Amino acid sequence: MKKKMDQIPELKEQFLNNCPNHNFGEYVWETTMGPQMGYSFALPHSLAYSFVGIQTLVLATEYPSIYWNCACLITNSGGNEDAEDEEESKDARTPSNCISEFISVSKMDNLENSNEEGEEEDEENDEDEDSSILKKKKKARNTNYGKIATAIGTMQYTGISVSPPDINKSSFTFIPDIDNDTIIYGIKGINRIGNELVNEIINNRPYSSIKDFLSKVKVNKPQMVSLIKSGSFDKFGNSREEVMNQYIDLITEKKQRLTLQNMKMLIEHGLIPEELNFEVKVFNFNKYLKKCKTGDNYYLDEIAYRFYENNYDLDLLWYEEDTCLISQKDWDKIYKKQMDPVREYIKENSSQLLNKLNLELFNENWSKYCTGSISKWEMDSISFYYHDHELANIDENAYDICDFTELPENPEIDKIITIRGKDIPLFKLHRIAGTVLDKNKTKNSITLLTNYGVVNVKIYQSQFAKYDKQISQKLPDGKKKIIEKSWFSKGNKLLITGIRRGDSFIPKKYSNSKYKEVIELIDKVDNNYISLISQRTEEE
Repeated sequence: MKKKMDQIPELKEQFLNNCPNHNFGEYVWETTMGPQMGYSFALPHSLAYSFVGIQTLVLATEYPSIYWNCACLITNSGGNEDAEDEEESKDARTPSNCISEFISVSKMDNLENSNEEGEEEDEENDEDEDSSILKKKKKARNTNYGKIATAIGTMQYTGISVSPPDINKSSFTFIPDIDNDTIIYGIKGINRIGNELVNEIINNRPYSSIKDFLSKVKVNKPQMVSLIKSGSFDKFGNSREEVMNQYIDLITEKKQRLTLQNMKMLIEHGLIPEELNFEVKVFNFNKYLKKCKTGDNYYLDEIAYRFYENNYDLDLLWYEEDTCLISQKDWDKIYKKQMDPVREYIKENSSQLLNKLNLELFNENWSKYCTGSISKWEMDSISFYYHDHELANIDENAYDICDFTELPENPEIDKIITIRGKDIPLFKLHRIAGTVLDKNKTKNSITLLTNYGVVNVKIYQSQFAKYDKQISQKLPDGKKKIIEKSWFSKGNKLLITGIRRGDSFIPKKYSNSKYKEVIELIDKVDNNYISLISQRTEEE
């Protein structure tokens, strides 16, 4: 607000004249009113801040600390931003003002939201020709998983407990669990779960089992896998691995019987014995021949002719305009007889083959959706570790990994060298390791969750571009195939060499250092040891 500075002297005189004591009036003016002449808020603005201040005071003093911690986590993770929608469901309540929300209710299990993630709700339109008001086009915010992960990681480091989602308790965003002195993770923060699905889950409660949940809620495979990985069904009593096992078993399309029609699948899974290798070749030849059909005949190109010539009667072939042909009827008789040994083998070993094939189909789905440890499942689905960090058990001494918080805020000088008469300090290098939570391309930085807390890593621009680049391979058809994603992708684990400066870690190395690379990708974690990738894949 623009101030009318020329009226201030008159205002001061009026104030002093109405004070019972001139000296007291001067004191009040100089200490309270005078400073506001340079910068101040209008009464409505100040009143709103006062309300927030009072609410904050009440929340911090009259309620268990878990409420305050939960309000801070919602704010720091951007949870209140996710709830700002154009429309709300009938019973929906937004957590945009966390403090008011916590004070007004002690059970915050009704926080809901209505629009699907990324869905445009209202198009600009004229509802009334006489009205100049247009509905604004709004779009739901995408969940900022990096921001959530950073907020939780920081809070966990201070000793505050954050629990996985609970399919029967979790709200849209974080809620406090007073009985267990923990903060329950919100459903909206689970990877792949949009607003519409959150509401459907909340509206159809309670659930007693996986099958009960699936009978009430429409959910696709990746979404269901993400819910299980997050721990949403842990309270059903079974371990998370058992729950996942039940679901993968449920979605695996098991075979009830086997015939020659399943030959392709049996071949792909290595379930045809070596003594039937020729029959496998005949099966593949038959598939190839069916692509060469013309009328009631098959034509044999050079490849097909060579195979036929080496194994079958040439008298069944004839030529039309330099094209070698065999009647479909003749070949089908040959093929049917040739595959009799396979039919007999499948019949005699049906039960054993069924078990092996169904196990292979189950393992295919498990490999597709469920690889990694429980800790990796949690990072993939909810961006934080409820269980141990994936690097919790590695031999840190073997890799010179240290605790960032124990490093001095200013880098230590290891030695000084002289170049062209100028003394150049070489700093003592340290190494930290952790999981990438988020990256900021604008600031050339990443957020790393180590065993000791969250670390902000500031990276030189050229280094950032090198490791953040997505590497692709150009295919013969002109399309590109991604062969290596950014090393700064969320969930990747890195080993970084450098120095601490203030609250940040700076990747750094020297030409004569024993550490050859500033950033290395942790490819595998095997008990106490890790497998490292030091160089980025070369583009082809």
